[in-house]
Amino acid sequence: MRSTSTGTTAVLRSICPDSRKTRAGFTLIEALVALALLLAFVSVVGPHLFYARRIADKIDDRIAAQMLLRTILDAPFDRSGLANGPREGETGGLRWSIAAEPMFVDAMVPQREEATPVPADKNRQPATKRPNWIAFHLVATVSWAPGQMVSADSLRLGLGADE
Repeated sequence: MRSTSTGTTAVLRSICPDSRKTRAGFTLIEALVALALLLAFVSVVGPHLFYARRIADKIDDRIAAQMLLRTILDAPFDRSGLANGPREGETGGLRWSIAAEPMFVDAMVPQREEATPVPADKNRQPATKRPNWIAFHLVATVSWAPGQMVSADSLRLGLGADE
């Protein structure tokens, strides 16, 4: 048994009588509208993509600088050399500097003015002078390009200048 639709084929035959003209595809106007929308989207999003790429290109330098900064702060250092002034250098294309400033706070260490009693039967030995510890504000900076730097602050104990 054969089924047919009533009226549908008659409507299609009246609009497009030739089967060659019913090919699928876009018209020139539709293609131009789609291209205009694509260009508008790219013009809005494009600068953000280029900026993100520039940041991603420089991320390797930032990571290397942060690793060097952490290494400088975690490395053992000469406590007596903190009062000698700033130090700087260059490692692998990264410039670094360390500056230490003494911090004087009256309430840090209470002064002991009482003399300790010395037993009479022991030989008198010269009293050893206790080291004069001072807190230093340490600022370490690493830069990899003009205007590009990372820095960190720390507090360290060091010997005073009279030692």
